[in-house]
Amino acid sequence: MENARWKTISIIAVIVLGIYVLVPTLMGWVNSDSANVGQQPAIAGAFPDKGLNLGLDLRGGLYIEFDVEVGEALSSRTDIIQGEVKRLLKRDKIDVSSLERVPETYQIKAVFADAATQKKYREFLSQNYEGVLVEVADLRTDTEVVSVLSDSYQQRTKDLTMRQAVETIRNRIDKYGVTEPSIQQLGHGKIAVELPGVRDPDRTIELIKRGGRLEFKLVDETVTDAALAQLVAEARKETEITGYSDEDVTTIQTALKEKVPEGSEVVFQVRFDPVAKKVTSGTPYLLKSKVELAGDMLADAQVQVDGNKPFVSLTFNEAGGEVFSELTGNNIGKRLAIVLDGRVSSAPVIQSKIPQGRAQITLGRSGYQELLREAEDLTLVLREGALPATLVERTKTVIGPSLGKISIDKAMKALMIGGLLVVLFMMAYYKLSGVFATVALCVNVILLFAILTLFQATLTLPGLAGIILTLGMAVDANIIVYERIREELRAGKKAKAAMQSGYQNATSAIVDANVTTFLAGVVLYQFGTGPIRGFAVTLMIGIITTLFTTLILTKSLQNWYVYGRGVQKLSI
Repeated sequence: MENARWKTISIIAVIVLGIYVLVPTLMGWVNSDSANVGQQPAIAGAFPDKGLNLGLDLRGGLYIEFDVEVGEALSSRTDIIQGEVKRLLKRDKIDVSSLERVPETYQIKAVFADAATQKKYREFLSQNYEGVLVEVADLRTDTEVVSVLSDSYQQRTKDLTMRQAVETIRNRIDKYGVTEPSIQQLGHGKIAVELPGVRDPDRTIELIKRGGRLEFKLVDETVTDAALAQLVAEARKETEITGYSDEDVTTIQTALKEKVPEGSEVVFQVRFDPVAKKVTSGTPYLLKSKVELAGDMLADAQVQVDGNKPFVSLTFNEAGGEVFSELTGNNIGKRLAIVLDGRVSSAPVIQSKIPQGRAQITLGRSGYQELLREAEDLTLVLREGALPATLVERTKTVIGPSLGKISIDKAMKALMIGGLLVVLFMMAYYKLSGVFATVALCVNVILLFAILTLFQATLTLPGLAGIILTLGMAVDANIIVYERIREELRAGKKAKAAMQSGYQNATSAIVDANVTTFLAGVVLYQFGTGPIRGFAVTLMIGIITTLFTTLILTKSLQNWYVYGRGVQKLSI
């Protein structure tokens, strides 16, 4: 009797806990998109602050697919290796006439004064860059060696780029505050992003795509601003380019390549009209190509306000602070451009040496709220780091919350109609035992939703299908038990003995069937994506709750009826 009492208390405690976890969801107290979050009753504080997460298909939101330009990462990696090789050659005192990356390739071309130096260079590569650089034998001469990134190294770089891109996107979205985002790699070079409940899709996409490359470059003062403006105007006339997109800027840079000093490039500071939501004009700057200081030396970025103008305050780490101090000290009176994602943010004149390692990025001329939001987004991007490669938007689907509501309504309608038919059948066919099965069925649903809420799993439309399937499996398990009990009764056994034998003989069949289905759910979750995972999650949780309600709860109710009331005939 003592064991039965504790068993009863445990069952009641589990049910009460399930209801407790679901109260905020049922009462609408937890909803990040709700306008009345701050108007909750005081009692809401006694309950969990997490509710049931609805997936994209139920809640509405944004689905995007991006192509990751991994070629950029390979080009950048080639440049980095070229710089490393140059420094190491200088350290080892191996003279090289020139060492440059072959344009638009992943090749590094080295030129030497004689064959002896070439031999030293080849030995140097084999000792230091085995498996990274492979010599292109067909392009070798007595004084030249061309090396290319090996296939294996290219593949490792591509894989690393994809992992970094996924992680960077995830970090940005987490800081943005989207609940239960889904970021997945689709094959090679593609990333799919699902963002439930997003209210401003355009801002979210811009935040995700923003490269976050921060560079400090000196302005080339050998060409006056007026002369540069004239050159740009002529290039626009020749190329018939009027805009300021990345493609337009690249076209202008190519047209002016022979007309500007070597080692310099034209970069624009653009002005964005917040009302028209487009770039209206741009100011050209001639910048030296050399990056004096990069964002990887950034220690912190914060939003600050000067008067009524929000701006982004930058603080560099120790190494960056030293570089910045030396840079400003050696170039007093010159302009230093702050370049963000290939566009000039500002180009102030260096008035004095700045030893503290601090700088600031001023924004446009929009209103306070627009500037503040832009500063917050920029700060988030800079803190989380730059993307390893450019993201190109290929597919965008905005799902409205009304569509999700329709899906929920239809799924719940199907669940209620199906559940009602099952309940009527069970009660009509199995009498009081059918009532016990109905109670267990309701508890099953409560516990299933409670576990989804407790572990912050996302409920999707396929997940609702998984719940309906689970209820069918739960009813099936009870039918197996009841039919075994009926067999025992027909064999002449008393109520108590028939009930015990029925459960004992049916347990192995129920457990085997549910464990097999659970393993199938594990496989679906491991290798599936999106909707398939949603179905697998609810299926696996439903199997656990089904075993609990069928083999523990229903059996306890039958024990109470048989032993507690001392009946001699089962209502089955």
